[in-house]
Amino acid sequence: MERVLADVLRDQRNLGNKGDGNWKPVAYSTAAQILSKRFGVHLMADNVKNCFKLWRTWYGIVSHILSQSGFDWDSTKYMITVENEIAWNEYVKSHEEVKRFRFKVIPNWDDIVDLCAKDRATRLEA
Repeated sequence: MERVLADVLRDQRNLGNKGDGNWKPVAYSTAAQILSKRFGVHLMADNVKNCFKLWRTWYGIVSHILSQSGFDWDSTKYMITVENEIAWNEYVKSHEEVKRFRFKVIPNWDDIVDLCAKDRATRLEA
């Protein structure tokens, strides 16, 4: 479902349904309609919006972790790798919110980067 959502959001971005760093309401509602029909569930635009907010949060946290020395991304396991447990423990002391990302699998990371990095760049340009 996350893969389909990412594809729909890319299509919406290409259609110009994203501006000023935010998705237009039509992008959320279109995504909700497509996902609902495809997966036989009832989703609303707010469900899609909340999922994207979560992705944006994950993007910020994981990107910050990966910018630190000693941390890397394993594209096979779809998770952060740590060269030194002591360095991880020290990082967690000052960034408590990252603790849950130590062994978190994020299979759609490439999609998150594509959609959120461009979102972030758009916001920074404004």
